Amino acid sequence: MTNPILRLSQLKKAAARARWFNDIRLVYQGFGPLAAHMFHHFMPVSGIVANFYGEDVQTYIEKGWGTPVFSYEAKKGVRHNSVNLFTDYFYKDYGDEIAKKFNKLDGTVCLVPFNTTSSLHDFLFAHGRHYRLLQNPVIVQNYFDYKARLAWRARDIGIPIPHDAQIKHFGEVSYPELADKYDGHFVMQIPLSTAGGGTDFVHSREDFDQIIDKRKRECGASFARTQVKITPYLGGPSLNCTACVINGEVALSQPDIQIVGDPAMVSTAGQYIGSDFSQRGIPADIQKQILDCMLKTGRWMGAHGYHGNFGLDFLTTTDRKGKVNAIYVSEINARLVGESQYMADFQAMKNWVPLSFFHLAEFLELDIKPQWVRQYNREMPRIEGSALLVYNRRKGTFRCPGKLRTGIYAMDNGKLSRLRDGYLLSETRSDREFVITNGTPWKDLVVGHPRYGDEDVFLCYIMTRESIVDPGNWRRVSDTWRSRVDIIRDAIGLEPCPYRTLAD
Repeated sequence: MTNPILRLSQLKKAAARARWFNDIRLVYQGFGPLAAHMFHHFMPVSGIVANFYGEDVQTYIEKGWGTPVFSYEAKKGVRHNSVNLFTDYFYKDYGDEIAKKFNKLDGTVCLVPFNTTSSLHDFLFAHGRHYRLLQNPVIVQNYFDYKARLAWRARDIGIPIPHDAQIKHFGEVSYPELADKYDGHFVMQIPLSTAGGGTDFVHSREDFDQIIDKRKRECGASFARTQVKITPYLGGPSLNCTACVINGEVALSQPDIQIVGDPAMVSTAGQYIGSDFSQRGIPADIQKQILDCMLKTGRWMGAHGYHGNFGLDFLTTTDRKGKVNAIYVSEINARLVGESQYMADFQAMKNWVPLSFFHLAEFLELDIKPQWVRQYNREMPRIEGSALLVYNRRKGTFRCPGKLRTGIYAMDNGKLSRLRDGYLLSETRSDREFVITNGTPWKDLVVGHPRYGDEDVFLCYIMTRESIVDPGNWRRVSDTWRSRVDIIRDAIGLEPCPYRTLAD
């Protein structure tokens, strides 16, 4: 049989012939509903449970796909940074309503979450024992996500981690000792966290004291006993790659550049800002090393009971010319990752099978031959595309008047010009065009947590075919795209307003 998993057009035909998805009713759980499109390439999406909402969700998913969306934000009318209120409580508050809808679906209801949560387990136990979970359970996910584990297992896996990495308890850490060991610059990571929320960069005593105060408030009585991974600060760009454990093999994706904590974009040093697949400057030998790390890590994870998608973040050093000359694995993300949703679209633009297919294939136990996966890895094409997240930079609570709509845009004499409807990069026609998408604030949404009016609240994505990193410093967004983010943030038009309670 010809390998059916190289070209998306071939895969769709093979899937139809083999009836791979005929009786499957897929339900996606994640932060942004439009992320479900990574699976819509292969099959209809029957339902979505999500944190965010947006006029794009109303237009393209609820009306366009005909798919029901259960959104925390739509229920509360508020967007804020306390994502645990969604992951911990949404099913508890609305589980009966959600189950009533999904229990009407014929066929096998399969939930594929971005990451598994304890509240999802509770929901499945109480409401949906006949459902299938297409993701690792929390206990497996947390085992591999635990950031200290790399320091313990890196030698067994055969991957490089930063020199002098160590594990301590917060009750044992001392700034003078760490500053001396790491020449005044180091990184502290708590064991379990997402989206950069557990990563802190220390460059001064003031940084250290602020971080310790923050972690004391978060950890409470367990602070002194909480483990922290400490590594030297490396000044090179952050690189990333995604892979999937599938039927005894590891399917690979194209490496990319991550932008994290650019102070011109966000105030949180570890905050994820975007990813760049268009920049061609990653040296070939570094790309090879990245893919080798992905294979080794995926094989180790698979041998220890892991299934499906995962990602690795890499720290780097550079030579005097700023060229990356060494990589070190920073952490494992044992789940679908931030790149998953738009990388699938970037891959589909090349008629290449999106990596998200393999996640479904592994959990649905499709007969995907290991030699097919190896050929997929060998013939992987270059892809283009970048994603840039726009955040609110003002602290407080703000009303959204709904001035900015999702769509295909271009810059016209320095002004933002909406060309037509659309929500995917694959719908653009040239490098000049870009997309504003994924959670674009809807009319009368309140942005900012009622109690403390947080800043750095996510507003929307920009998708472009261009590279978004500063050519001279891949840790920063380029001047061109930084100015466009400012224009887009202004176009959203947030207006100060009284808070809206979350109690209802």
